Amino acid sequence: MHDLHIEGNHAFSDSEIRDVLATQKTGWWPFASKKWFDQAAFDLDLQRITAFYADHGYFDARVTGHRITPVGGHASEVDVVVTVEESSPTKIAAVNLHGFPAAEGGRARKEAASWDVVPGRRFDYGSYATLKERLGDRLKEAGYAYGEAHGTVAIDRDKHAATVDLESRPGPLVHLGRTSIDGNGGIPALKLLNRVTWKPGDLYDPRDLATTQGRLYDLGVFSSVRLDLPPAPTEVADVAIAVKPGPLHEVRAGAGLGIERIRQEARTRFEWTMSNFLGGLRRLRLRFQPAWVVIPSVSDPRYSGPAAENDVQLTQPDLFGSRVTGHVLAGYDLGIAEGYRYYGPRGQLGLERPLLRERLLVGGSWNLQYLDFYDVAQDVFGAAGDRFFGFVNPYRLAYVEAFAQLDLRNRPLNPTFGGYLSLHVEEGDPVVGGAFRYLKLTPELRLYAPLGHRVVLAGRALVGGIDTYGEDQSPITRRFRLGGPSSHRGFGFGRLSPQARASDGTLVPYGGDGEVLFSGDLRIEATKVGGNWLYVVPFVDAGDVALTFAALDLTNLHVATGLSLEYTTPIGILRAGAGVRLNRLGGNNPDPNDRFAFHITIGEAF
Repeated sequence: MHDLHIEGNHAFSDSEIRDVLATQKTGWWPFASKKWFDQAAFDLDLQRITAFYADHGYFDARVTGHRITPVGGHASEVDVVVTVEESSPTKIAAVNLHGFPAAEGGRARKEAASWDVVPGRRFDYGSYATLKERLGDRLKEAGYAYGEAHGTVAIDRDKHAATVDLESRPGPLVHLGRTSIDGNGGIPALKLLNRVTWKPGDLYDPRDLATTQGRLYDLGVFSSVRLDLPPAPTEVADVAIAVKPGPLHEVRAGAGLGIERIRQEARTRFEWTMSNFLGGLRRLRLRFQPAWVVIPSVSDPRYSGPAAENDVQLTQPDLFGSRVTGHVLAGYDLGIAEGYRYYGPRGQLGLERPLLRERLLVGGSWNLQYLDFYDVAQDVFGAAGDRFFGFVNPYRLAYVEAFAQLDLRNRPLNPTFGGYLSLHVEEGDPVVGGAFRYLKLTPELRLYAPLGHRVVLAGRALVGGIDTYGEDQSPITRRFRLGGPSSHRGFGFGRLSPQARASDGTLVPYGGDGEVLFSGDLRIEATKVGGNWLYVVPFVDAGDVALTFAALDLTNLHVATGLSLEYTTPIGILRAGAGVRLNRLGGNNPDPNDRFAFHITIGEAF
């Protein structure tokens, strides 16, 4: 197959029609797999085109002809052209709602409008089917656990008109009763019931059941978790949780490449997790992450060497029969950064607890780290006593951290609606074992709003400040640096920062005590490729990092705009993008005259 073209189509593009066909053209890129013409499959495709149009309201559309032409006179390669006649679309004449509870009728009409199932719009079966599903979900979200939505469509082909009837069968308003556990074996049922996010008497909410199922899976001891209500509708529904034990040992291994303009690395990861370690649902995790780092690049290796993050962590859920989770961690790191290298141990003791049905997570930890620095670039960092850097050997950092995270998004990955608010408070002091005295605050807000079905507006505001109480040093490993695919996308990783010039002319970022970042994305579902969505995401970032928080100037931030292409894969969203700086390109600004930044990563920016 050399090419596949549709003629006579005005309402839908060639690519939209080709997406439903088995006959496909061979890709233009080198080494693309050959797509062969199959007459039997093509005959079915002609019927699929008619069905495609009918699903989108063109009930009189038909295929009027097709041509199969050898390319260059060789029968081994062909072009296929299909000619269609679309005729007139069927418009919705009326939408009738039947049986909806009083509080749900208005919501049902708003939901119908959001899917264009309203009088005057073209009838589309996909939108109609999705609307029915959403109306059923809405009933369940309102507490009607057995609620269903049904519908019928009457088509007048002569008038090209459709009448849509939607019927609600809500059943009783359901409150939850007793919760039971089955299949837990030697694991105490009480500890599993502590993972349940509702109390007897609470109104049914499917999100509570989904959250509880996730919390039970997160224990790492079950291969399946099923939550069931009584099959017959009832106003008070007991919940039966059936679990099936799974393997208690898990080994993971992986490898990857990190490529930035000023840092390139090859890394591997090995992780061994033992669930229900010594009973009590404890989890023991051993992690080993070696890497080889080159700065700035393999073609210009000014700094290179090994790096590693290694640690062992023991986690205990439901401490003392509560919903508090505690963990203890011990690790040893070897690192390389621009202008210095380091090695040393670290440790952490932490507690956290979810509240408000998992929407709010609060916690705290005590953290300790000892580092020895070596190969420190004296032409950049000068003497160890300089205020900017705090290089002292051994470098003893200890701090306590408290955090709160309020998550009101509709889903944590690829959200389309809601908000996320977090606050981290970190305080270092000799009283807790460190050599640095400082207070660090980092609040962050993220908001998401749908603009139609295929566009989401996402925004983020981030502020950070470090106060050293008038003393002479802030610890270099806790200072702020912006830049990278999940930060300010006009700069490379960590490059938006106060910088010092080395004797060879290179600029080395050393961080600051104040940061601010504002980001905006317009996430557009452009088309489906291979059954998954390809997103086009124009973005704008504005931010800065200064030596002190007071030195930040909100009227003179570094502004960049750009575009990302994002593709959904089984391992997450694969993202490639470029940012263009719009201002502050010369003088003493970070990376002067470096206008462009390129990023390849997995996951959304925020």
